[in-house]
Amino acid sequence: MAYTSPRLIRLFSQIQSAYTAFNNTSGTWTSTGAQLIRIDQGTLDIRRNAPYSRFPVVTGSRSELAGIRGRKNCSVSIRGVPLIPYGTTLTVPDTDHFWQSVFGGAAAAGVYSFADTTFPIISLFAYYHGVTGATNRAVWGCVVTRVTVHFNTTFLTMDIDLMGGYAIDSIGWSAFDTQAQAGLSTFPTEPSAPTVNGYPIAGFGNGYTLTLHSNTFELKTRVLSMTIETGNELVQDVYGSAYPIAPVGNARRVSFALSTIDDQSSALNDLKTQSDTDMNGSDTITASIVAGNTTGNKFTWALSGIEPNAFNMRDEGAIVMVELPTSYAHASAVGASDDMTMTCG
Repeated sequence: MAYTSPRLIRLFSQIQSAYTAFNNTSGTWTSTGAQLIRIDQGTLDIRRNAPYSRFPVVTGSRSELAGIRGRKNCSVSIRGVPLIPYGTTLTVPDTDHFWQSVFGGAAAAGVYSFADTTFPIISLFAYYHGVTGATNRAVWGCVVTRVTVHFNTTFLTMDIDLMGGYAIDSIGWSAFDTQAQAGLSTFPTEPSAPTVNGYPIAGFGNGYTLTLHSNTFELKTRVLSMTIETGNELVQDVYGSAYPIAPVGNARRVSFALSTIDDQSSALNDLKTQSDTDMNGSDTITASIVAGNTTGNKFTWALSGIEPNAFNMRDEGAIVMVELPTSYAHASAVGASDDMTMTCG
C-alpha cells in the first residue's frame, strides 16, 4: 500500500466566471488562467461542512433513526504561503487571485485598492501530481475571508482563509449532485505545463522600511504582522439550494500589530504618545510597510486612519519590548475606501 505524500501537491487557483459553476466548456473544465500556487508542505487544509441533521422523533425507543444531510459549504486554510513578487515593476504576483478577492477587484497598474461592490470568485484545484488513483480535490465559489502577512520571518509569507461553495473529489465524483459538480461532467484534469513567476524574498532585509506617523521603525521592530478581515460572506440560507448561492460584503477591517525595542528616541516616544491619546478620527496616523529592496521584487502597503491601541512594555532578557496591540486602519472620510492600498514592485 502506498501513502499519499504532501510533497506531491500541486495547488492551482483560478478566477471563476459564475458563482455556482467552474469555468467550463460543455462540462469540461476550462483551465485557462489557472495559476500554480507555491505553498509549503503540510499547510493546505480543505474542509467540507456537510453535517447530517438529527431526526430525533419519538419511536418507542431511545435510539434515533437516521437523519438527512443538511446545508453544505466548505472552508480552506493555507498557512505560510510565500508572498513572491513577480519580478517586474507594477506586475501582479502569482497570488493575484487571492488579492483580487481581498480587494474586490484586479489591480490597476500594479496597485490594489478596495472596491465595495464587486466580488471576484476563486476556484481551487489540488492534485497529487503523478499519483494514479489519488484523491484529488476541487473547490468552487471561494472568497477570501481573512489574510495575514507576516514580516521579519525567514521568507515573506501570508496565511489565507477562504469560505467556499463546496469541495468535491475525484474518487466520489459520481456520488455528488449536479450543484456540487458545479457545471462539470467529469472531474477536472490537472494542467500539464504550469508556470510560476518570480523568486521568494526574505521577510527582512536592508532597504525594508516601516514608517509610522512619519517616523522610521524598521531598525527597532522585531515582530510585525498585518491582517485584512475582508468582510466577504456567502449567502447560504435560501429555500431553493443546499449550497451557497452568491458572495456579499460586510464591513472590512485592516489591522497591524508590532513589537519594537524600547529606547529613548523621539520616534518611539511619539508613537507612545499617539498610543496614549484618545483619538476621534481627526487625529489618526498613517503607516507604510515596504518589503523587498529591489525594483520589481518588493511590495508596499499604505495604511491610513490608524488609531493606535494602548501600548504595553515587557522585559525580554537584556532589552525591553514595547508592544503595540492590534490597531486598526480606517477610511479617511465618509464613503471612502482608502484604509489600505498595496503596490506591487
